Amino acid sequence: MKLYVFIAVLVAAVVITDCSHTFLGTNVLRQQIFHRNVKYSSYLFQKRVEYLNFTVPNRFGYSSSIQGILAYDKLDSSASANVTAGGLGFNYLSLRMKSERGRGLSYDVYIFA
Repeated sequence: MKLYVFIAVLVAAVVITDCSHTFLGTNVLRQQIFHRNVKYSSYLFQKRVEYLNFTVPNRFGYSSSIQGILAYDKLDSSASANVTAGGLGFNYLSLRMKSERGRGLSYDVYIFA
């Protein structure tokens, strides 16, 4: 009986953690400084790789470092979004988005300072 419970919990944990959304930092009491709906069509039998580059403008004053990043996959696919340069604590960000083979990309990207 204990073995069945252990296997059920393990399978549930694997299913729950299999998502392609990226959450870094915090958005609590932070100002949203960037939002973009990123959408690219698919390549036949290939993975699509795209980069989103962002630099915080000077108009936001002394808190010009990035405090939170949210990249939400609207297709609920196994695509991935990774920070390749900058990110939390920096004033710039390079976000690499890679799709599934033969599928497009559709992300909502939010950045908070």
